[in-house]
Amino acid sequence: MVGPALSRARTGRMYHHTRPLVEGKDGVIDLSYDDLNDSTRESVRAATIGRLMHHDADHYVRRAGLKALCEAVAERLAHRGMSVDPADEVVITGGIQETRFAAVRELAAEARIAVTVPWIRDHYQPLATAARATVTGLDTSLARIAPEAKEADVLLVVNPNPAAGRAYEPEVLDRLADWARRLDLTVIADETTAGLLRPGLSHRPFATFPGAEDRTLTLGSFAHIPGLSAWRVAWLAGPSELVGRVRELKQALTICSPAPSQFAALAGIADSERSSGLHMERVHAVVELLDRLALPHLIPQTVAYVVADVSALGGGRPVARTCLRNGVRVLSGNHFGCPDQIRITCTGPEFPEGLSRLERTLKEMRKGRGSGD
Repeated sequence: MVGPALSRARTGRMYHHTRPLVEGKDGVIDLSYDDLNDSTRESVRAATIGRLMHHDADHYVRRAGLKALCEAVAERLAHRGMSVDPADEVVITGGIQETRFAAVRELAAEARIAVTVPWIRDHYQPLATAARATVTGLDTSLARIAPEAKEADVLLVVNPNPAAGRAYEPEVLDRLADWARRLDLTVIADETTAGLLRPGLSHRPFATFPGAEDRTLTLGSFAHIPGLSAWRVAWLAGPSELVGRVRELKQALTICSPAPSQFAALAGIADSERSSGLHMERVHAVVELLDRLALPHLIPQTVAYVVADVSALGGGRPVARTCLRNGVRVLSGNHFGCPDQIRITCTGPEFPEGLSRLERTLKEMRKGRGSGD
C-alpha cells in the first residue's frame, strides 16, 4: 500500500537540475539522475558492434533517420492511436536536447509560448531565449480555458512531468486541445518521458485529441531502453508541414544523427520490455521503505522516480545534504520548486546499497528529530 499522494500544486512548479561537475565524495551512490542511467544491454552493444564491423554504420545514413528505425517509431505511435508516415513524418534526432532546441527555435521563433505548468518555464527558458520567444504559465486547473485567458501563439505541453513522472488526466489534455484549436495554436508536445510510465498505465499522445492532429509536433525519446540516453538519440513526429520545417533546422545542425546510435536504438527496441520488471521492483522497494517510515509520497506513475515529502525531517535540502554525507545522493525538491520533497531515482547497479544508505539516513534523521536533537 502506498502512502498518501502529495498535492499537485506542490509538484507542478519549477524544474531545473544542473549537477555540479564535482560534488560529494568518492563512493557516493547517485540516486538523483534525471534518467534511469542504466548500462546498455550486452545484446544492444553486440548488435551495434556487428553493424560497425560490417561497415553499416561508418557513413551517413538517410538524413531523416534509418528507415527501419523511423518505421519502428511510427509503429509504436500507431499502437497509441497516432498515425504518421515513417517516410515523411518521422525524424531521428541527436538526443532530447537537440530535439527540443530545433522544435522551439523553428516553431516558436519570436512567438508567445504558453506552458502548461510554471516550472517548465525555467526548464525551457534557455531555448526560448535562443528563439527570442516569451514564455508564460497556463493554469490547467481551470474548468474551461477561455480564449482571452492567455495571449499565445504556441502551446507547450510536457507530459508526463519530467520532474516527478506524473501524467496529466485525459480531461485536462482534452481542454488544452480544445483551447489550442479555438486559438489556432501550434502545439509542441514534449512526450520524451512517456516510455517510462509503469506497466499498466497507457499513454495517449496529445496529437490524438480532437483538433490536435494537424497542429501538433510530438517529441519523443527511447528513454524506456536501458542505457540509450548515453547514445544521444531521440525522435520527433507529426504532420509533414511541421516536421519538414524542424527537419531543415535539425539537418543544418547535424546533417543526420550518428548511425551507431540509431542502430543501438533499433536493437534496443526489440528487448526493451525486459527491463520494466526490474525497474518496478526498485520502485516497490522505495515505496515500501517510505511506508515503513510513514513518509508521504506520490503514487509513482513511472518506473524512474519516487517523490517523498520529507518536511517532517526538515525539508528536501537538509535531507539531501545528510544523505550525501552518508554516501547516497538524492535530488532536493528545491531543484523543481518543492522544497519539502526529495526525488529518488530507481537506477543503477548499486541501487540496493544506495537504498540501504538512504534507509539508514532517514531513520537517523527521524530518530534525531524525535529526540529533539
